[in-house]
Amino acid sequence: MIKKKSFIWLRLIFFFSIITYLLGLPSHREEKQLSAGSFDFSLTTVEGREICLKDYRGKKMVHLLFWATWCPYCLMEMPKLKKLYHAIGDKPYEILVIDVGINDSLKRIKKIQEQYQIPCKILLDEKGEVSKRCGVISVPMHIIIDKEGIIRDRFYQLSEDPTNHINRLFSQ
Repeated sequence: MIKKKSFIWLRLIFFFSIITYLLGLPSHREEKQLSAGSFDFSLTTVEGREICLKDYRGKKMVHLLFWATWCPYCLMEMPKLKKLYHAIGDKPYEILVIDVGINDSLKRIKKIQEQYQIPCKILLDEKGEVSKRCGVISVPMHIIIDKEGIIRDRFYQLSEDPTNHINRLFSQ
């Protein structure tokens, strides 16, 4: 009897996990929009400055990192992100770190920024709208957008050597 109840619970958990996953993914229409270069957003930095994705169009590749202060894997990405930032040099590449932690306070974000010496702009996705439109279902999530506004890559972790990452992007 106990085995049967456990099996039913496991099936229910699996079913709800699949539903949650599918609801978090962008629809086919949204995915077309994202890859068609018409995707845009406007978010505020921790300093209160508004940043619009369209301002980079035609000028720079944009690297979005979705993260949260409570996520240990996100914090493990910060030293690699810092290396990447310094490896960029004068290349047309902008890193935007987007906090998706609904319960993250501005004070906590700034503390993490100072502690890890994050040199990139940190943006606040307080309502989760941008992360939802990008299909972010877990953090950390990296999304690379080219100069035309087309998503070129998605991945969960940076490599230990960011120079390879930069060289690969700029050799395409």
